[in-house]
Amino acid sequence: MTVRFLRLFVAIAAVSGCAASTVALERPIAPSLTTSTECLSRDTASQVSWHTAEPTDAVELARWCRAVGVPLFVNATASAPPALDELVTVSWNAHLAEGRLPELIDELRSGQLTNGRPVRHFALLVQELYRRGDGVPAFDDHDRSAFAIVPRDPDAADVEDYAQSLGLSFLYVPSMRNGAELREDRGNAIISTEPLLDTMAIELPLARQRRVALLAGVMVSTPSGVRRLELVNAHLEPLSSPRTLWVFKNPRGRQVRAILDLLEAPRFTSLDVAGVVLGGDFNTVLRGDEEEGYRHARMWSKSLRGEDRRRTHVMGRLDYLFFRLPDGWHGSTTRLDDRFGSDHYPVLGRFDPPARP
Repeated sequence: MTVRFLRLFVAIAAVSGCAASTVALERPIAPSLTTSTECLSRDTASQVSWHTAEPTDAVELARWCRAVGVPLFVNATASAPPALDELVTVSWNAHLAEGRLPELIDELRSGQLTNGRPVRHFALLVQELYRRGDGVPAFDDHDRSAFAIVPRDPDAADVEDYAQSLGLSFLYVPSMRNGAELREDRGNAIISTEPLLDTMAIELPLARQRRVALLAGVMVSTPSGVRRLELVNAHLEPLSSPRTLWVFKNPRGRQVRAILDLLEAPRFTSLDVAGVVLGGDFNTVLRGDEEEGYRHARMWSKSLRGEDRRRTHVMGRLDYLFFRLPDGWHGSTTRLDDRFGSDHYPVLGRFDPPARP
């Protein structure tokens, strides 16, 4: 009981004391003058299909959505699909401009992160990247914005720079504006050596801020033939709303259930699917892997065999990878020992094929 209340105190202190942190409160707002659910950055994003988990949130979600720019999508050139056990996945919260994404990719490719074995094929599930510039619309006081997480270097690379320079498939969808006074937004990305297929975004049940999870497929080779591996990247809400003093109601279980409900759709359960990887920053700041959100995902993840349980952040274990794979296949995770400039450690996942008879 003492530990639980200490975590509550730490969470409250972190929120109230750091408007430049990942759990900063949203900016005070003017009352809404409209019940419109329209949002150009979502409604004109033809390359991304959209799903809203709870339609009753639609009006408020649109206020957040209208304050951000359109999704960014660049696809790599198609090549022969890699074997499933040659693909490596990583989940990492980059903390906006602080995270050194090119360095992480370079070390992954060189084998420094995989016991000397170079990695040619990978999929990164990255949270909290940001975009700046005129691609983010001017702010209307009747829309919604989080307080800004301000990078130390104002010239640091953003998603537009990465999409142009990395030479990889790059899908970025913003969840929220990064400060009403800035032309910036922030959100999640899926970055891969492989072409991304059927990209999708899901607006999670609203608690305090708009949270958008990303989904995309990549083709892989398996003993049963070429199949599609589905990737899901989620950044869950660390706090609830002011009505519950931010911490006395945990929204993450509901958000995970919304993702898992979607994963029951035929797209994710057909015989053409080589498996599903669910990863992200689950923000389990109160009870770590004892939280409901983790338990739901872990129960769904029937193929996760080896799990590195070390903390990934000063607040505890927040970052995860979960796997649901064909019979005999297993996934395992390793927390890396370098944060690459972020305040989160990356979590690396591998696929293990069935044992030979």
